[in-house]
Amino acid sequence: MSAGGLLLTAAAAIVGAAIATLLHLPAAPLLGSMIGVAAVNISTSSAFAIAPAGRWIVYVCMGWLLGLSVTTDALKQLRGALVPIVVTVVAFLVFGLVAAWLLWRFSDIDSLSALLATAPGGIAQMGAFSADAGANVPIVLTVHVLRITSVIVLMSVGLKLMGGRG
Repeated sequence: MSAGGLLLTAAAAIVGAAIATLLHLPAAPLLGSMIGVAAVNISTSSAFAIAPAGRWIVYVCMGWLLGLSVTTDALKQLRGALVPIVVTVVAFLVFGLVAAWLLWRFSDIDSLSALLATAPGGIAQMGAFSADAGANVPIVLTVHVLRITSVIVLMSVGLKLMGGRG
């Protein structure tokens, strides 16, 4: 790939992330850069692809950022809510499997992509896992973006019902 392709792709990622941040989209830097690079990839043949070794480094950095969020206080809080957490995880897995089956059964989406699209998880993590697993990454990420956007939109209603600020 050319240096021009690298610059164009990097610029698309940065501009996309900046616009998404200004629009207050969920996971703005991730979502915006993804959209920006996808636009370059669709509209030109100049998008710069990161080599497998580079992707490995990016995944390590994602793990690093996520690992920094694990604290002693967070673990203590988790321990105190173990039963509700287990019930929630089981419910998400059951509903996720049902949703995956429906998506696979009534569309032309393959079973792996359907499972990953409906699995609980963050956009970055599911995108990385989907790419490594050979799933249809755009499908998986689209479903996750819609899910997270729906949660954020409905969050104010939930907060009001629970007595929080909405």
